[in-house]
Amino acid sequence: MMKILKTCLPALPILLAVGTVLPATPLFGQNIAVDTASARAVLQALRNPDLTYNQAMAVAKLEGNQAMIHEMRDLGEADTDEQFVRALVAAAHGQPAASAVERAYNFTGVKNAAPAIGLLLNSIESGFEKDVRDRIRPFSPKPDTISLRGFVVAGGDGGGYAFGGADFYLNLLNSDDLIYARQTMIHEAFHGVQGATFQEDTDHWSKQNAQPADLTLTKFCSNSAELFKDIKDEGTAMFVGSDEALKDSNGVTGKRIYAEYLYYNTHLSDSTGLLEVSVASLQAPKPVPFKMVYSVDFWGKGVAYYIGNAMTRAIEEEDGPAAVAQSLQQPGYEFVLRYTRLKSYGKDRAHPHLGENTVAAAQALHDGCRAI
Repeated sequence: MMKILKTCLPALPILLAVGTVLPATPLFGQNIAVDTASARAVLQALRNPDLTYNQAMAVAKLEGNQAMIHEMRDLGEADTDEQFVRALVAAAHGQPAASAVERAYNFTGVKNAAPAIGLLLNSIESGFEKDVRDRIRPFSPKPDTISLRGFVVAGGDGGGYAFGGADFYLNLLNSDDLIYARQTMIHEAFHGVQGATFQEDTDHWSKQNAQPADLTLTKFCSNSAELFKDIKDEGTAMFVGSDEALKDSNGVTGKRIYAEYLYYNTHLSDSTGLLEVSVASLQAPKPVPFKMVYSVDFWGKGVAYYIGNAMTRAIEEEDGPAAVAQSLQQPGYEFVLRYTRLKSYGKDRAHPHLGENTVAAAQALHDGCRAI
């Protein structure tokens, strides 16, 4: 997931006569397809002042829009297709949304931004995805075996997201220029590469036949493994879809994200400190719930992204892109430990030491999590 302002199948047929499915074309052996039908359908619906419930429901059922509903549900904003439909119909009719949940889709914002969103869609449909292919290729393990599907949407929260598989999603409502849209798509496409490469089962520590005295330990093992997995996934995706490229962005969002990137990359102690406190909180006598830890680390300004990005950069500098690709095939705690073994580890502010609790938890997972 981009920071929040957070077996491959062929693309499904378009359900409405709008949008485009760009064919799966070789990514130097790798395949990628981009489907803009969901975003096009929303724009078309918003131009219809007589939009009906059934027409809006057909838009909701498009695969990209189903993912938008899924993402809103994950953020605690929405539950059903009905709320999407009511929000879309209200915006098309020029009426205010009836609830906070429906306002969260911000289809009125999509309607107001429709000309700019249309231009971005045109650029994407004109071969925009080549930049994505060129960037992710060197960091992809066994790229000849990987196929990805990207869906472009317009509405809801977040600039982009993915759900652990080979599909990824770009939200043009929150992408106010082409450079930001491109970097977001690269970031989310790399999440697709991660999902197609390796599925780490961080719950397996809790599934083992632990004795009652070990239940607290096994819960910590699962939660710390999940935290390190998220650091690896978001850190590598941030590095590949580099926020540094936003220096040329003309959009408000791109400029803001670039300013945050510059700040936090010169204040990595904020990120390492947050990671250390997060690990310690998961190990406390009354552990902090993982969902709370995740929201503090990765939502909002996403401070924890930056140490993952710094680890990835250090690994790539010392061992090359292939080492980043290799890390995708390993658990997150191995990614953390690999960083600590680099020659550059701890040598300067760009390669900071990690906290003692952080390193100890990663090493414990490597050793089978028998004790901390």
